[in-house]
Amino acid sequence: MMDYDEDSSLYDLFQVSLTNDNLFMIGTSVDTGFEWQAVDECKEKLDKNLHVVKQRGKIYFNVNLDNLIKVQEMRSIDNIFIVGSVLRLKFDGTNKENDLKLCKDATRNDLKLEKALNAWKNVTQFPGKMYPTINEYEEAIRNEKNVECVKSNNSKIRKRGQNPANAYNEVLRYRVTCERTGKHSFESPDAAKIIGGELQDKYHWLVDLSLYHLEIICKIVQNEIVTQLRITHESKHHRNIIHFGPTTLRATICYNLLRLAQPNPGDIIIDPMCGSASIPIEGGLVYGSSYILCGDNHSKAVLRSKSNIEISCPKSKVDLTQWDVCYLPLLNNSIDIVVTDMPFGKRSGNMMDNRVLYKQFLLQLGRVVRCNTGRLVLLTYDKRSFNLSLQAAADLFKVTKMLGVNIGGLAAVVYVLKRTRVEYK
Repeated sequence: MMDYDEDSSLYDLFQVSLTNDNLFMIGTSVDTGFEWQAVDECKEKLDKNLHVVKQRGKIYFNVNLDNLIKVQEMRSIDNIFIVGSVLRLKFDGTNKENDLKLCKDATRNDLKLEKALNAWKNVTQFPGKMYPTINEYEEAIRNEKNVECVKSNNSKIRKRGQNPANAYNEVLRYRVTCERTGKHSFESPDAAKIIGGELQDKYHWLVDLSLYHLEIICKIVQNEIVTQLRITHESKHHRNIIHFGPTTLRATICYNLLRLAQPNPGDIIIDPMCGSASIPIEGGLVYGSSYILCGDNHSKAVLRSKSNIEISCPKSKVDLTQWDVCYLPLLNNSIDIVVTDMPFGKRSGNMMDNRVLYKQFLLQLGRVVRCNTGRLVLLTYDKRSFNLSLQAAADLFKVTKMLGVNIGGLAAVVYVLKRTRVEYK
């Protein structure tokens, strides 16, 4: 069996999950460009022979419910979903009314979510009413007026739902979100409305676009509808950082960058432009047998990093200082790994400054990183400035990998470099 398959049908993978009552198809979202790191971590934590379907920004696989906790422990992924159904429809592609009727009929007659719903209830510890009676539903509708008053008086209501575990004795609140790939005769909100209405008739749930317990994602790809139940009511990248800076990286991105460096026990890792210390904190929590040193030239960034480190990883081997990356106070040939988020020139800095900074920075890294074994993982949007700077340090580093990634809507690049044998002069 293949370890992964970018073109494999999700329909086929889902059919395998139906062969065992304890087997579930799981979908996870990943920062675009880091799918391979998620695949590797998935196989590492679950099973090296696990069959994984990789798509842009997502990976899918089957797992026993008992092992779902291992999926929740993964650090490379943002959100986790239980796939409840994969249906194939024959959309006309031109007749909106007919195509939406296909969605409606399929939801009413073929969409069977009970297995996934029971697993979702188990995982999220939802204590409310999953399958309310008509009387319970009608009573909940009558009480909706009070909830609407609370919403109208609270401008800070969460727009991404609430923790299902807090819904004691409540009728389940839900929302349906539709994502489409390919050409269709209808828009995503049209499909979400149709599918959501049928689900309400079937299960007697309450529609709630802000205070929902369960978000159902209907991913329509060409003629296939993949129905997913979100397990993570809050993205897993919301961890570690309390005090944010203007360009603070997601924790999931930090983990994926560190994975690319392949740290070994005892390695000395530095982040010379640490910002809010998101990379060092993630490194300290995951690679506890390494020593991590970070710094920044802005005093506000250093203070922000200090607060985050003290809160998130006070017992980890992470040290902080203030320095100039063009004159690092480090010995020659003393650092094993450098992982950093370089100034993009978009949200911070500018590209003219980058051309000078990048060159001086790379030459400094050529001095402090260990010859032959040192590794660099550098994230930047400013590919032109980086390539020009790399020419000046071409004898010191070899590019081993380049990844195109999406960082907050910006198309960025991750460079993985290895230090050559050439001595710094």
